[in-house]
Amino acid sequence: MPVPKVVTRFAPSPTGYLHVGGARTALFCWLLARHCGGEFLLRIEDTDLARSTEQATVQLLDDLRWLGLNWDNPQLVHQSQRTDVYNRLIDDLMARGLAYEAWETPQELAALRQEAEKQKRAFIYQRRNYSTDQLAQFAAQGRKAVVRFATPVQPYSFHDAVLDKDITQPIEEVQDFVIRKADGMPTYHFAVVVDDAEMGVTHVLRGQEHTKNTFLHLALQKALGYAQPVYAHLPVIQNLDGSKMGKRDRDKKVRERAQVWLKTHQKTVDDLATAAALDAPGLGVWIKDSKTQLDLDQQQAVMQAIHLKESELPEILVNDFRRQGYLPEVLLNFLALLGWSPGEDRERMSIGEMVRLFELKDIGKSNAKFSRDKLLSFNTDAVAEADPNRLIAAFRDYLSVNPASPLTPATDAQLAELLDMKKGFRLLREVDELSRFLFVPDDQIDYQPQAVEKVLKKENNQGASVLRDLRQLLEGSATWEAGALEQQVQSYCSEKNLALGKVAQPLRVAVCGSTVSPPIFHSLAFLGRNRTLARIDRCLTILA
Repeated sequence: MPVPKVVTRFAPSPTGYLHVGGARTALFCWLLARHCGGEFLLRIEDTDLARSTEQATVQLLDDLRWLGLNWDNPQLVHQSQRTDVYNRLIDDLMARGLAYEAWETPQELAALRQEAEKQKRAFIYQRRNYSTDQLAQFAAQGRKAVVRFATPVQPYSFHDAVLDKDITQPIEEVQDFVIRKADGMPTYHFAVVVDDAEMGVTHVLRGQEHTKNTFLHLALQKALGYAQPVYAHLPVIQNLDGSKMGKRDRDKKVRERAQVWLKTHQKTVDDLATAAALDAPGLGVWIKDSKTQLDLDQQQAVMQAIHLKESELPEILVNDFRRQGYLPEVLLNFLALLGWSPGEDRERMSIGEMVRLFELKDIGKSNAKFSRDKLLSFNTDAVAEADPNRLIAAFRDYLSVNPASPLTPATDAQLAELLDMKKGFRLLREVDELSRFLFVPDDQIDYQPQAVEKVLKKENNQGASVLRDLRQLLEGSATWEAGALEQQVQSYCSEKNLALGKVAQPLRVAVCGSTVSPPIFHSLAFLGRNRTLARIDRCLTILA
């Protein structure tokens, strides 16, 4: 008998950028398919019309392409475009007595749940019979019915390929569940079963939070005559403190810093709302209630108002890591180790090695801990070993998602020079932020007051006096090259009996506005003679 082809799928909901947990799921599905010579399919689960957007779909696809997780179906499956398929099957279930209309409002269902809680029992929905008068009343009220699956009351069990054991649902937990919502769209539970069957999916890899959902899917598969795929539920990704890693981590950090800003600056929520151009009442609720969240645009507005940098937030989304300047192959390598062990204490692996080694049996049962320090160490080692052309391509990609950076118009040759000047960097963001002064117009250099005071004005304006000498010395330089410029300055230091720091720092502040820059003489060579002298002149004018 030929071995069936392995078919896996990744089926995200398009509600925003891809979370690293979703990326880990996509990676494991992709690795299994590639290891077995099968297919990896992509499906867009956009039946939640209120939350799904086309922009989010584009973002998801872009994240997957950046990671290199290419899919095999040329035509993407969008669930929102398949309602005719779902409705035909639901109508058939109703005709066979396996599904029915239910008319309870959300408020009525909530009351039933509360009553069950008072009686200290689980809420199990059971089919209700409506009188003719009730149905007429519902119609007069404009109610919309949902459709529930009449789940046969029997045991449901499956073998979990990760836990390597059979999992059975207690018969007392079996209940009828919604398969078509009041807006006419299928629920996740129905659409996922239909699509997995029609796409020929043989292995379903997903998070452990879906374990109990599997029982619902088994019941539907039996009613619809579908084969049961292999199920593998992946361990949860946690922060180092044991909390679940989620999008709320980012929102939590923004809220904490906003609260500090309000207290430190003696500001009100109205002041913050004005500064961020947001609705004050809504912002006030968010400040006090940790259960509420701002969307990404609102977060950005608050961050700008309180001067909170992206680099100070915990990375949660794939796009966060991309904008920080991680290499995608490093992130993939790191995500693979969150729950999977290839054996022999392997850690650093190429994507080819991961494909060769990946097997379901090697996925662990315990929750995985996400260490950003370890990921940063992985990236530091990888960029140190990377081919220069690979780094230039990565830098180009980094700038494409950081369009506000002044480095965007830099040539490949300039990017290569910047990378060389910042050897030992961990993230491309570090190279970017340290080098921005080189691309800022000369008359827009922002001189940090502390740097001016400490380096140029201290000790009776000694730094300013040194800078005037250097202006004259550099103007007459025969060769504008880093080594020659350093020799000239070293000679000046010897002549004046000054340490190099006493001379190089005034020069650094004059050309970049702060006390930190790439190697100063390489920076001068990069700027060129005219721009360097123009910056020194401007600095001296400000000091006068």
